[in-house]
Amino acid sequence: MIIARPSDSIHPRICRALASLAGLMCAASVHAGSVSSYYPDFDASGWTTEGSIFECSLSQQIPGFGMAVFYHRAGEPLSFYLQTPDSPMQAGKALLTSQPPVWRQDLTVKDLAYVDVTRSRRPVSLDASHSRLLIAELGRGMVPTLMRRAWFSDNESVHVGLSPVRFGEAYQNYHACAAELLPVNFDQIERSTVFWPVNSRELDETQKAQLDDIITYIKADPRVLRAEINGFTDGAGNARDNLELSRIRAFAVQSYLVQNGLDENMFNTRFFGATPEFRIVREERSAEDRDRNRRVTIRLHRE
Repeated sequence: MIIARPSDSIHPRICRALASLAGLMCAASVHAGSVSSYYPDFDASGWTTEGSIFECSLSQQIPGFGMAVFYHRAGEPLSFYLQTPDSPMQAGKALLTSQPPVWRQDLTVKDLAYVDVTRSRRPVSLDASHSRLLIAELGRGMVPTLMRRAWFSDNESVHVGLSPVRFGEAYQNYHACAAELLPVNFDQIERSTVFWPVNSRELDETQKAQLDDIITYIKADPRVLRAEINGFTDGAGNARDNLELSRIRAFAVQSYLVQNGLDENMFNTRFFGATPEFRIVREERSAEDRDRNRRVTIRLHRE
C-alpha cells in the first residue's frame, strides 16, 4: 500500500482514481487544503454477506478507517452505517457523492445528498431510502463517497468511499438472505398486546395475523422457552362478567397459539377482569380509554 506523506500535494481526484485502481489510501494530513481519503483495496475490495432468518448484512472493509455495512434486521427497514474505532470526520453534514471509478471516466460525478455525521464509532447511519440509493449507485459500478471536514483541522477534508468491485454477486446473496427474514424480531414481540372489540369473545382476522407473527418467531427461535398470557377487560359492566370475559379471551389466545403448533406447557395464562391496578387507563372517561384497557397481553421469555 502507498501512503501519501504530509508533504505530498495530491489532487483529490487523482487520489481517488489511484485508490480505485490500486488500493491507495491517501493520508496527506498536514498539507493545507489536503484530503485524507479512505478507499477499499482494489485487490481485496470484495463484499462479505452474512445472515440468518433474524438479520442480514453486506459489508466491506475500508483500510485505515473501518467498515461499511448494509444491515437489515427482521421486522425493520434496511439501513447503512460506517463503523470505525476512531472517526476522523467532524460532526455536522457530509456530502454524499457518486464518483466514477478510474476505468469509467466517461461518467460524471453526481451529488446525491447531505447526510448527518456524528462523533462516534458509527459516525454515519443512513435510513432505508439513502441505503437503497447507495446500493443503486454501487450496482451501476459507481463509487459512493462521503466527504466531510476533519475534526482535527479545518484545512483538511476526509473522503470515505465504497468500491463496486464484486458488489453484484455479493448483493444477490444478500438479497436472497433478506427475502428469508422473519416478519418480526424479538424486540417487536417480546411484549405484545392484543386489543379486543366491545363484547367480543373470538379472535378476528387482524388478531390472528398478529398472533401468526408471534407463532412464526417462536418456532424459529429455540431460545424462547416460556410465555405469560394475561387477560384484562375495561371497567364497564359487572365485575364477575368481566372476570369471565377476560378468561375467555386469554384462553382464546392460548388456544390459537397451541392449535398452530406451540407447546401448551410453555404458557402461563391468567385473567384479571377489570382490576383497577392493572388498567392502562386507571380512570376511564371515554370509549377510547376503555378500548385501551380491553386487552390480552403476551410476554415472551428467552434464555
